[in-house]
Amino acid sequence: MNYLNNVISPLDQFEVRNLLSLDAPVLGNISLSITNIGLYLTIGGYLIFLLGLLSTNNNKIVPNG
Repeated sequence: MNYLNNVISPLDQFEVRNLLSLDAPVLGNISLSITNIGLYLTIGGYLIFLLGLLSTNNNKIVPNG
């Protein structure tokens, strides 16, 4: 029955972890940190921005003339 002690919860995959943190004594000890969720949202935001930028095609490859 030793294998029951090493069971990992499936909810551990959704744990918010600090990837980079900065504790600064500025403006009342502000603690800034980048978590895994913030990193994923930033990457997703940049991808959506780039897809929108590429889909507008402001600099046309073949002119209409």
